[in-house]
Parts: sequence; structure tokens; C-alpha cells
Amino acid sequence: PEDSMKVVCILYGFAVVQGAMVVTEPVKRLARAKRSNGWQKRLDKALLDIDITLEQRLRLLQRVAQDGKQASSDIRVAVETIKERGIGKGHPLVLDLLFPSGTTARADLEGLVALRKQVPELFSALKPATLAELKPAAPLAADPKIVVSQLAALMVDPSKQRELAKELVQETKNSLRSTPKGLETPRYTTVRTWAAGDGALDGEVELRKYEPFTVARMTMVARDKAGLEGGASGFKLLASYLFGENDREETMAMTMPVEMETKADGELTMAFVLPRANAAAPPVPNMADVNVEQVAERLVAVKAFSGIVTDEELERQREALLRAVEVDGGTRPLEGGGYSVLQYNSPFTVPWRRRNELAIVVTNLPQADDVETAAEVEDVLVDDPAVAPTGEPVVSWYDSGLRLKRESVPEPMAERAAEPKVELDNYYIMLWYDSEN
Repeated sequence: PEDSMKVVCILYGFAVVQGAMVVTEPVKRLARAKRSNGWQKRLDKALLDIDITLEQRLRLLQRVAQDGKQASSDIRVAVETIKERGIGKGHPLVLDLLFPSGTTARADLEGLVALRKQVPELFSALKPATLAELKPAAPLAADPKIVVSQLAALMVDPSKQRELAKELVQETKNSLRSTPKGLETPRYTTVRTWAAGDGALDGEVELRKYEPFTVARMTMVARDKAGLEGGASGFKLLASYLFGENDREETMAMTMPVEMETKADGELTMAFVLPRANAAAPPVPNMADVNVEQVAERLVAVKAFSGIVTDEELERQREALLRAVEVDGGTRPLEGGGYSVLQYNSPFTVPWRRRNELAIVVTNLPQADDVETAAEVEDVLVDDPAVAPTGEPVVSWYDSGLRLKRESVPEPMAERAAEPKVELDNYYIMLWYDSEN
């Protein structure tokens, strides 16, 4: 019996060591895949980054070749995982191993998967415009004299030709970028991020603290929707304000994102962010439908998604964002139920690389381990943060904002680090990291 017990102990110890090795190996692989100098990200940058030179591409490919042994090993593990688990259960590990988050290839895959639902939804929602709707959308005829004068100036001015060529190259590259270059955006600080769900393609939620900024806003007609099916007339009107239809005939630079807001009562608005150079004293719009508004500092939960903005996609993203905020438990949406859609790209951008974001205004919730008393918490807030001084509910990140005492605003919630949680099932291991892990 004593010898039998020794044999059992030895076998048990061997099994534990083998199990630890099985667990540790995929963990190490996934950790390596997330590194900026991993072969996955180097190969992704060499093949898909449109802003690097040919020399840089060749150098990256040489480094990938030097890591050929590791790359071959990772690919073999991915193939074996698919054989063992199948596509349905094996694809999360394969995606994280071969196409880690942050790579262009991973973003392209997410966008292409999203288009499978979005394209049929877009076509099913298309309706022919009425004659009354087509008339105001007709473009204004350009003055032939102005056109000829501009063309003549371009032909004889080499500096203008170079500038035009530079702009055309930039626009062409922007059609392949998720976030265009050369356009100003509101300033914000990322407080923290967390997973939007357990799925490999569920994405992340980002908590942002926006600085104050200024917008030009208009209310949209009933036919217009928050998706790409509507909003063309609103876009044209706001763009004309930026391009000189104001009391000073002042031309302002285009910015991003374009915001489409849906309030709790169903009202739809569109807004352009004004350049910071014009925000302090913006010109007055010539159109009564366009209003200039100051937007206060605010805390916003944002979930990014690729592809086409359809009404069905917005509802899916809104539900996913609200669910992720509730599960996280660190913040809560302000009362009212409104949300905003932020769109960053021109119509010429390839659909699967479009950057869209679903945003809701939130406020921090006190945590169970906070030492603040209820009285101290009340002292942080000025009345109810969900109620504006006028008594109207705050329903979007572009509304009147969070009214916090600047001197008593608590520091952003510290990121909560946790040990990786590992679930072992044959060759398949799912990892969930919280915050900085």
C-alpha cells in the first residue's frame, strides 16, 4: 500500500506539472502576441500601414523572417486549435494569437463581419426621396467666372499645384484610414477601458473625460435618421456654415467627428465641432436652423464599431454599451436614455474601416470600498448631475453636461488590476484581463 501511494503521488505530481505546462504555454503565446515587437504586429504594419516607407516595410519583413520559427509555431497551434475545437469554439484563440487587438487586420475582420448584417439592413431601409425633398438637396450652381479664375490661378502657381497634390494624396490615404489625419477633434483624456463582452469581437468600452468645446447644431427633419439613411440635408447645411455662410463670411476648417444625437423624446440633431481657433468667438450662422452651442466638460462612455451606421446596428451597439456599463458597475448613464453617434470618416472611406462610436454621458458611482460618507458624496455633486439648471434632463454628451464642483471632483477611478482568469478545456484557453493586465 505504501508503494502504491508513492506511485499515485508521483503520477499526480506529473499530471499537475503537465497541466501547468498546458496552461502556461498558451498564456505565454498570447502575451507575446500582444507585444508591440511581436511578429504579428510587425507583419501587420509591414503589409497594411499606408504611412510607412518602402525601406521601413522591408526592415519589418526582415524582422518577421527572423521570428519565423515562432511564427510557424503560433500558426501550427492555431491550426491544431481549429481542428480540435472547430471554427465556432476555436476562433477566439486563433484571433487573439494571429490577429491581436490593435492590428489593422483584426479591425478589418471585425468590420467585414459587421457588414454581413449592415449591408442588407441598409438596402432594406432605402426609400426613394420625394420631389419636395429633392429640391432643397439640389446643389447650388457654381459661378463660371469664379471657376475659371481658380483654374487659371492653379495652372500658373506651382505652390498651389503642390498643395493640391498633397491634399489629394492625403484624401486618398484617408479613404483607407479608420481615423483620418489632418482633422481636429475635441480634446479628451482616456480614464480607463474595459471589455464590452466575453466574445472575441465584442470590442471595448472607453471611458473618456472631454474638455469643453463648441458645436454648430441643427434639428433634423422627421425623415432623417441617425444612420446613414438620413442626414444629408443636415450635413450640407452645417457644412455651408463652416465654409462661409455666416455673418463674417469666414471659412473654418472641417473637423471630426460628426455627431448624430437621439434624445429621449425622439428628437434628432446633427452637430459639427468648431475648430478651437474659432470656438471662443464663433461667427453667427446666416441660417436660422443652425445654432452655435457651448459644450461643458463631461464624462462619456464610448463603444467603437466599424462598418455602416444602420438603425438596427445602433440599437445593437446601444444595448451592448448599456449592458457593459451595468456589468462594470463603476459608472451609470445619466437619466433620460439619450445617446450620440460619432462618425469620423468621409463617404469615400472603405466601409469596413469606417470609425463609428456610440456614446452616452455617464457619472462615476461610489465604490463599496470608498471611505467617503454619504454626506461627502453629496458634497461632490452639485444637486443632481442628471438635471440641468433649467430643470431639463441631460440626455447626451452634447447636452448641458455634468455640473461638478471643480475643486471637489474626485480623481478618476483607479484601474482595478486582477489576476488573469484561466479556463482550461483541452487546447483552448480563454483569457480575460481587467484594466492594465
